Amino acid sequence: MRKIVLLGIIIAFIIVFYLNMNQEKEIRVRVIPSSDEATDLRVKEKAKDITICYIKEAYDKDYDVYSKNIKATMNAFEDILKKELGESVQVEFANHTLYNKTYNNSAVKNTEEMTLYIIIGEGKGSNWWGTVYPEFLSVSGTEEVKYESLILSIFKKVKGE
Repeated sequence: MRKIVLLGIIIAFIIVFYLNMNQEKEIRVRVIPSSDEATDLRVKEKAKDITICYIKEAYDKDYDVYSKNIKATMNAFEDILKKELGESVQVEFANHTLYNKTYNNSAVKNTEEMTLYIIIGEGKGSNWWGTVYPEFLSVSGTEEVKYESLILSIFKKVKGE
């Protein structure tokens, strides 16, 4: 009986491990303002626009390359945000949990995923978020601001151009 239970536990472990290995990796982005005051929400919108330009420029179809692009330029990106927003900003790229939500008529599962996490000031306001890998989801509602020259300068600096 013990052998059967032990064998069942081992099989269950292998199945769970196999299912986790075959899940598609995601990269998400979250921008959290200092508060929900109107001025802080405007700063969040500006940060969102800058971030969209940044993650579009960093994008690669290969998950590992995309992650490396973000990691290699994250500090310079944080400096740009601080300069452009005139606020304290903290940028992280790590596993974060985004709890069950619906987005673009589909469910987002409650899992830990790599997330480009941008915290402005106290970071106590309502966040903007999206999934940017494997598919780059477009964001509606505001017109995109052009910051390509700033973003391109980060990548040229990292590449030594």
